[in-house]
Amino acid sequence: MLRLVLTSKNQFRCIFQCGEISAFFLTLTSVVATLQSFDIASRYVDHVVKVPEELIPLAILRLVEMERAVLEGAGATGVASLLPGGPLYGTLDGKKVVTILSGGNIDSTTLGRIIERGLAADRRLLRFQLHVPDRPGTLGEIAKLIGSTGANIKDLYHERAWERGPINMLTVVCSVELGGPEHEKALKDALLRNKYQIAWPD
Repeated sequence: MLRLVLTSKNQFRCIFQCGEISAFFLTLTSVVATLQSFDIASRYVDHVVKVPEELIPLAILRLVEMERAVLEGAGATGVASLLPGGPLYGTLDGKKVVTILSGGNIDSTTLGRIIERGLAADRRLLRFQLHVPDRPGTLGEIAKLIGSTGANIKDLYHERAWERGPINMLTVVCSVELGGPEHEKALKDALLRNKYQIAWPD
């Protein structure tokens, strides 16, 4: 049996390998990297992997939606390691895998922020920019088009003072809630069909 410690802290992995204690920095899994954790890990753990910080909100979101379980960052790190982009993704195919879900020490405000980050990582919360003519009615037209695709506008504002292009153009920043990849494609296609100049996230 291979026993793992899953942490977003590269420092914890380093001290486990080197046998030395160093300073830690605050992350979503701060509870993972403590002196007590290191003492236990040094005796019982076979291997340590580093989980990207950006996968932890997505793991928390998956657990809330699929398991109706609310966990803190440290408790969801095992699931995060198995998601696409995680260090264990695709390496345990065909094997029986158990990940321990532990720790619900998370307040509602932090949970709300983490869920939003998880939605952004899942591209169900998306922010993009449009470069449009600065004329009356433009924002209304954009809102109507976005709404026609079924996307929900979470935030929409425009920039004039910091616009670097022609004086008669402005940048509109949109944040929208989407249903998934197909919905994102439908929104993007609709904007392009209507000849909008868009800056889309990678």
